Amino acid sequence: MLLILDSNVYIFALGAVRDPQCEDLLNLIAKNPERIFIRIPRLILTEVRNNLTIEAFKEFMLFLHKRTIIDEDSEIPFELGSKYEAMNLKPADALIAAYAEYVGAEILVSENRHFLSRQTNLPFKIVNAE
Repeated sequence: MLLILDSNVYIFALGAVRDPQCEDLLNLIAKNPERIFIRIPRLILTEVRNNLTIEAFKEFMLFLHKRTIIDEDSEIPFELGSKYEAMNLKPADALIAAYAEYVGAEILVSENRHFLSRQTNLPFKIVNAE
């Protein structure tokens, strides 16, 4: 299963204010590397870096090191980003949705209420960390 985790999931799992559901999700992924795969665009990496302490960011990078591919944002087709902006998503959210479609993710995990409210007619499922 290929997952995309929005930056807020990593931040709530590793940051100063923790969400047990986000922590549990990262632990589940870490324990099942043969079944659960994750990918991450550069935008999410940057957002996480900007919102974690140096120590927490190191923990994040160690988590990613063995189990993910980091893609450059420029690889995402412009047309896909435009498609999601036309659905009234903010530019960064549109890029993440476009990325999920581009890499063929089955699920986008986000604590972002804007993503969670737009669950119809998408090529991937949107869920929160529960």
